[in-house]
Amino acid sequence: MSKTGFRIFLVILAISLVSGGTAHAVYGMRAYTDLHPPGWLSSKAVCVNALGDVAGYGMTSQGQRGFLWSAGKYTTLLPPGASSSTVSWVNSRGDVAGTSIDAGGTPHAFLYQNGEYTDPTPGWAYSEALFVGEDGAVTGSGELGGFVFSGGQTLVPPWFTAVVARTSTGVLLGTADNVALLYIPGKGYLSLFLPGGDSASPGRVNESGLATFSSPVHGIEKGCVYSGGFIIFMTPPGWASSKAASINNLSEVAGSGDSPIGKRGFLRSGSAYEEIAYPGWGATEAESVNDLGQVAGSGETATGEEHAFLSSPASLAATGNDPVVGGSVPSGGGCTMAPERGKPVSLSAILNLLLLFAPMAYSFARSHRRGGITRR
Repeated sequence: MSKTGFRIFLVILAISLVSGGTAHAVYGMRAYTDLHPPGWLSSKAVCVNALGDVAGYGMTSQGQRGFLWSAGKYTTLLPPGASSSTVSWVNSRGDVAGTSIDAGGTPHAFLYQNGEYTDPTPGWAYSEALFVGEDGAVTGSGELGGFVFSGGQTLVPPWFTAVVARTSTGVLLGTADNVALLYIPGKGYLSLFLPGGDSASPGRVNESGLATFSSPVHGIEKGCVYSGGFIIFMTPPGWASSKAASINNLSEVAGSGDSPIGKRGFLRSGSAYEEIAYPGWGATEAESVNDLGQVAGSGETATGEEHAFLSSPASLAATGNDPVVGGSVPSGGGCTMAPERGKPVSLSAILNLLLLFAPMAYSFARSHRRGGITRR
C-alpha cells in the first residue's frame, strides 16, 4: 500500500473511532409501539415520516384498507367507489400516496391530501402510486410506464417501468425491466445490480442521492447502498441475506434479512448494526426509517397475526397500543433532524456518511495504489 493510500485509510479509520464515541447520540433502549388498527385482521406499516406519522395497510372484515396513524389516531384510507386499497408513502405534510382497487379489480393511483383524494394519472387505464415527496410530487407506475406527477402535470420519464422515489433535485429511483434504475439530472441513467446477479429491486433514495437496492446473487438476496460509483453491502454480520429497504438523510439504512434466529429487521447507523424486532414477536420486517431514527415495519405476533409497529429511540415518546421497550444499541445513532434547505449539513450527518464508507477504506486505499477506484 502506498503512503498516501495508507494515510487515507488511517483518516477514515480515525473518524470512525472518534464518531463512535462522541459525535453520535446513542439510541440506547428502543420503544416499540403496536400500531395495529383496532378490529383489523392484519396490518403492515410501510412508511414513517419526519414527524413520526406512520402509513400502512392491512386486511379488515370488509377487505383491504390503507391507514394513516398520527398523534395516536387512525384514519382509514379508501377512495370513494373503491373496493380495497393499499398505501406506499406519507410525507411530512401528511400527504399519502396509495393505490385503490375498483370493483373490476383494476388498480388506480391516488393522492390523499387535506382529506381529499385525487388521481395523479387521469385517463390512464390502470396505475399505482409508490411515493409522494415533500413538495407533493407523486411517482409510480401504470399503463404508460413509470410516472412523475408534479405541478398538475403527469410526466413519463424514459426507460422507467416504475418510479419508486424522487428527490427535490429531480433524482429518480425505480425499475427498468428486472433491474433497479437511477436517474441523475445532468448525468443520465445508471443500472443498479450486483455482479453475478441478473436482477435488482429498488429501495429508496435520500436527498444526498444515496440509493438503496437489493440484488440476488446465486439465489441469495443482498441489500446495498449505491453512492457515487461505490456499492456498499448492507448485510449484518452473521446474517445469511438482507434487503435494504430505506435510507434517511443521515445515511442510516433500514432493512430486513435472514438472521441466525429467523427473519428480522435491522438499522445500520454509521458502521453499527442494530436488530429491529418487536419483543416477544417472531418474524419482523423493517420498511422505513426517518431522520429521528424511528423505524416502521411489521411483524408476526405471539399469536401468529401480522401487526404494524413503530420502533423509536427511547428518548422519543410514542402514543399507541401499550408501548414496550426492548433492544439495545452497541454504538452509532444520530437522533437529529434533517438539515433544512439552505442550512449547513450537521456534523452528525457527515460522520454517518463517512462511517457508511468506513468498511471500504482498505479497498479504497488499494485502488488508489493501482491509480484508480474500482466499481464493485
